[in-house]
Amino acid sequence: MLKAIGKAFGGFLCVLLLLILFALVWPTKSAPLPDRRDGYIIEGVRIIDVAAGALGPPMDVVVREGVIAAIGERLTTTGLVRVDGRGRYLTPGFWDMHVHSFQMSPQMHLPLFVANGVTNVRDMMDCPQPRDSLIACAADKRRWSADTERGLMAAPRFVEVASYYLEDPALTPDEVSTRARDYRGRGIDALKVYNRLPRAAYFRAATEARSLNMRLVGHLPKAVSLDEANAAGQSSFEHAHVFARHCFRRAADWRGGKLDRVPPTRLAEAIVAEHDRSACQASFAAMRRAGSWYVPTHVTREEDARAGDPSFVKDPRLDYLDPLSRWAFRDDLTGTLAQYPGQRGQRALLGYFAHGLRLTGEAYRAGVPVLVGTDTAIGGFRYHDEMGHMVSAGLNPAAVLRAATIEAARYARLDRTSGSIAIGKRADLVLLDANPLVDIANTRRIRAVFLNGRLYDRQGLDELLKFTRAQAAAPHIWLKLLWGFARSSVTSDL
Repeated sequence: MLKAIGKAFGGFLCVLLLLILFALVWPTKSAPLPDRRDGYIIEGVRIIDVAAGALGPPMDVVVREGVIAAIGERLTTTGLVRVDGRGRYLTPGFWDMHVHSFQMSPQMHLPLFVANGVTNVRDMMDCPQPRDSLIACAADKRRWSADTERGLMAAPRFVEVASYYLEDPALTPDEVSTRARDYRGRGIDALKVYNRLPRAAYFRAATEARSLNMRLVGHLPKAVSLDEANAAGQSSFEHAHVFARHCFRRAADWRGGKLDRVPPTRLAEAIVAEHDRSACQASFAAMRRAGSWYVPTHVTREEDARAGDPSFVKDPRLDYLDPLSRWAFRDDLTGTLAQYPGQRGQRALLGYFAHGLRLTGEAYRAGVPVLVGTDTAIGGFRYHDEMGHMVSAGLNPAAVLRAATIEAARYARLDRTSGSIAIGKRADLVLLDANPLVDIANTRRIRAVFLNGRLYDRQGLDELLKFTRAQAAAPHIWLKLLWGFARSSVTSDL
């Protein structure tokens, strides 16, 4: 009897292992591609001038060979594919300036960006080594961008890639120099600094960034003040924590570790209650003079503030995520609730979220350049949520559209060729059914997307959504993700 059970169990294990192996080698599908024809005319569309925040009269727009070839009234349609723009609105493609990419992103994440009108992204974490089984590396992102240019992949273009984050408290300045030179040799564009990076290591990173013609980007390390980081040349600051923590009357005590024993709920309450407006105004002026950029990613603080909200936890858009990513998302929310327990904890987080929104509005009005970024798993959908949060922060829809397009292109030093609608510029375009200058929520009402001059009509965009949802439900995709996670050198850091 025992032998029979053992034999049956052994057979079951063999079959299971064969099934797992089969799933791992099963080829992954590619997302649906755009229309391959070249030459389109968008007829009678109203163009949004994002620089001026103004709406033009109905015009025809001709797209050829990846660029905007002509703009005018009653242009000839001979040999062109006609796209009905009457009663519709044309904006430049959107730029998500804080994303993270994985080996499975061509199946899981990148098509969602395109389906939501995002045509360019800034990737904020590369691999610690040249290759990784989980995280997409610089060579992957360059290859994906090249494939996108040729119409061979449904993905946004990668305009900047930041290094794996520098955070180890034991990291020495010499180790920072070694890493920086290695990252630059791999074609990485920016050094990313993080929360626990020591002062000496931070300032060496700033020196190396200048020497290697790289940007210094990322979080504001706890050991460094915002004023010091501005003086050191940090190009961009990520997340709404930046101003909240810096413009706190006891910021020096917090940086020095004197508040480390204060419970998180009490600390969040104190940061809001003890706001130092004069410190903020001085730092806003310093950032404006330095040309530093701010990427608040308010959707990440919303995730904290709504961790206990059942409607948020059960957001139907999570169906576009694989089970591992859904588990990680909900595990983060559970961890937040544990750190900020009860109704008082949730009130503190809601107050902190609202405080961050107010500070973004103040920073913008003081002249700090603001960009739109998500830093979240369902970034394509959440991009529109982030634009809504920026309106709540006090920016008008025209300002948000500038941040989402031409300002992002300026950050990337690509504004001569991208970021607005003009003859000769890249044909990265979003055709909308309603005017986003009236209501920023209208950026969700997408009729078509042009990516490098190639058309995804509404049917094509729906096919991208259908594809991504199907991939999220495919067991062989789950196993590939788990296998990549298990073998990755960064698993312990995530």
